[in-house]
Parts: sequence; C-alpha cells; structure tokens
Amino acid sequence: MNSSSKSLFIFIFISITSSLSAELTTNDTVALNRFRSQTDPHGNLLTNWTTNNACSAAWRGVRCTNGRVTAVILPFLDLRGPIDALAELDQLRLLDIHSNRLNGSILPITNCSNLKLVYLSSNDFSGGIPSEIGKLKRLVRLDISDNNLEGSIPKEISKLKRLLTIRLQSNVLTGQVPDFSTSLPGLKEFNVSNNELLGKVSEGLQKRFGEKSFSGNAGLCGSTPFPICSNSNSAAATQTVPSNPSSLPANSNANQEKGKAKKGLSTAGIVAIVIGNSVVLLVILSFFVAYCCGGHYEENNLSGKGRVDKGRRSGGSYSSEKKVYAASGGGGDSDGTTASDRSKLVFFDKRKQFVLEDLLRASAEMLGKGNLGTVYKAVLEDGSIVAVKRLKDANPCGRKEFEQYMDVIGKLRHPNIVSLRSYYYAKEEKLLVYDYLPNGSLHSLLH
Repeated sequence: MNSSSKSLFIFIFISITSSLSAELTTNDTVALNRFRSQTDPHGNLLTNWTTNNACSAAWRGVRCTNGRVTAVILPFLDLRGPIDALAELDQLRLLDIHSNRLNGSILPITNCSNLKLVYLSSNDFSGGIPSEIGKLKRLVRLDISDNNLEGSIPKEISKLKRLLTIRLQSNVLTGQVPDFSTSLPGLKEFNVSNNELLGKVSEGLQKRFGEKSFSGNAGLCGSTPFPICSNSNSAAATQTVPSNPSSLPANSNANQEKGKAKKGLSTAGIVAIVIGNSVVLLVILSFFVAYCCGGHYEENNLSGKGRVDKGRRSGGSYSSEKKVYAASGGGGDSDGTTASDRSKLVFFDKRKQFVLEDLLRASAEMLGKGNLGTVYKAVLEDGSIVAVKRLKDANPCGRKEFEQYMDVIGKLRHPNIVSLRSYYYAKEEKLLVYDYLPNGSLHSLLH
C-alpha cells in the first residue's frame, strides 16, 4: 500500500469514527432529554438542558468523556417518574440520583453495563432487585437503600467481584440473607437493616459487619446477639421469597429510622394502623362536637355586641382585610362564665402567647367558610400569623363539656393534622386558634 493509499484509508477511518461518535453523542442527548421530560415537572434542569449536545454545553449534572455521557449526578432535585430513558447510556460509569421521588423499577440500570457507582437511595423505587444486576461486572458501590423494594436479595450479586459497598437497608425485603462473606471477599460495607428478612445470618457476615447491619429484621437468627435459630425460623425462611434493598449515600442512621416506617404489616405496622384509624375517628368526632357546640353569630357580626368592619384601601375601595372586635364588659353567662373568663384564651403549648385583645385587634382576612364556621387569617401586631375559626350557630353545650372536648383535640399530634393552639369560650362566641399554614386548603390544591 503506497503513501497516498494509506492517507486515504486514515482519512476514511477518521471520518467514519467522527461520524459514529457524533451519532452516539446525539443518542445520549436524546436519552437525557427524554429522561428530563419524564421526571422534571418543576423545570429544575431547564437552565441549560436546552442545547442539542449534552457534552459540549456542560449540562447540569452531566459529565462526558470523549463525547459520551459517563456520569449523571442529580440529587435533591425533586425529580419524579421512571428512569427507563437512562438505559440507553451504555457508557455511564456514575449514576447518582439519590434523594428524589423517582419511581418504578430499577431494572433499566442493568443495561448500563459499564456502571461502577450507583446511588439510588431515598426515592420511591418499587418491585424487586432484578437478577440481571449480576451483569454489572464493574460495579463497586451499590446503594439502593430507603426505597420500597421488595422480594429477595438476588444471589447474582455474588458475581460482582469488585463490590465494596452494598446498602439495601430500609426497604421491604424478605427471605434469607445470602452469605456474601466468601463470594465477595473485598466487601467493606454491607447493610440490610430495617427490612423483613428471615432465617439465619451466617457467622462470616455477622463477624465482618456487626449487629447494626442486620437490625430491624425481627425474623433473623444466628449466634449471639441474635436469637438462636429454630426449626420454625428455617421453615419460615424457606417459604418466604427474599427481597430487594435500597441505598442512601449519607446518614445511614436516619435511613434506618425512616425505614422502620416503611415496613409491611408487621406487629408495629398493625399497631400504627390501629392508632392512625383511632386518631382519624377522634378528629371526626371532635369536629362533630365542635359543630354541636358552636356559638351563635350573624354573618356580619361576631355577636350581638360585636362587629366586623371592613378596612378601606387608599382610594376608598374595600379590601379583603377585616378587623375583628369582640364584646367586652360586664355580665356573666348563664353557665357561670364571667366577663373575666371570657377575656382569656386557653393555650395548649408554651410558645409565645397572646391575650384575646391582641387577637381581636389583629387584621383579619377571611380564608373560607365551612359547615363548622368561618376561618380567618389573623396577623397579630408582632407579625405572627394564626388561623382563627369562628364556630357557627348550633345547639350550645355546657362550658365543662366543651372544654373536655377541646382538651382532647388540643393534645392530638400528627404530621397530617393541624394542631389546635388555643381556644376561647363564651356563650355568645367560640373561637378556635390554629397555626397558620401558607399552602392553602386541600380544596384549593385539588381544584
């Protein structure tokens, strides 16, 4: 082959290689754009994921080598949806998408045969850990903790000889724990805590990783400190299909605590369900009692002695703000309530408190009306904001009975229930004071 033929061959080879590389880069860009369209409802990635080349434009969270996407690092972005599109990134080495709300199966990552580091913790992935994970021969770190993965821990993981980290804690895994102590001699970190695993823990795993790596699995047995294995342990383990783990690159203790809340119907879960149902029933009962005990009021009057004045903006037009003024002065209620009693708010916490006059001087904006009464947003003089419910006219109940029900409601503490901060009782007026939540009502969010 003469020199001119060699030059022509080199030119053709370079041209074909460049064309192929450009096509593969385009494929990576298309895959990432599809992933964004499926998982980024808030547009967090639109700042620079707008060009036609993911590598040349330095997209946020994307790293490239030789024109191919090799790393995707997108934690804490409130991404939600499946990760199917990432299956086309065949040169991906690092995938870190922990602490989002991604869901569906983790099977797509098994197509990325060059993966070395996988961090999928603190998402909503479900289904099982696919046996195809054994194809990721280069895998070093696997963190899929704190998800909703279920089923068995696949024995195919033992084929991943380079593994240093396996974090499967805080899922809903069942069945036995495979003995990786001999098949993965280089393993440095192993955690399957807070699942529903059963059966014997091998002495090799127990000695290398300690009790904490297996805590929160009531069905596990073995040598001390685990319960001694019995025939029932073995039978239960053989009848139960083992399941999958999940990961969290940081703060494993927090994951373990969080994982306890994601169990199946264990004894603790059943107790929690019973308590939760009781709380809901109690809240419904409390609202019914509040309805029955509401004080009389007119649409534009707090009471026969009070009034609601609409504040005016400059220019004379009415605004939505209102000022609430209460009745004051002598006389007692028929149930023994004195004027002094009527001027007091009863609080359920030790935060900064205020007197009734502060509440009644506050500017108020009506938020909505319901069967129980009208709710106002009240801005106090110190800038703090509360929500005030004025109970509607209803068959009144006695002060003692009313206070008993308020005491029950005031002690309720649940993340999905707004706490009752204080209340005011008088024959002609009953007010319930809550913390103000700025995100609107459930009705407004739904409609």
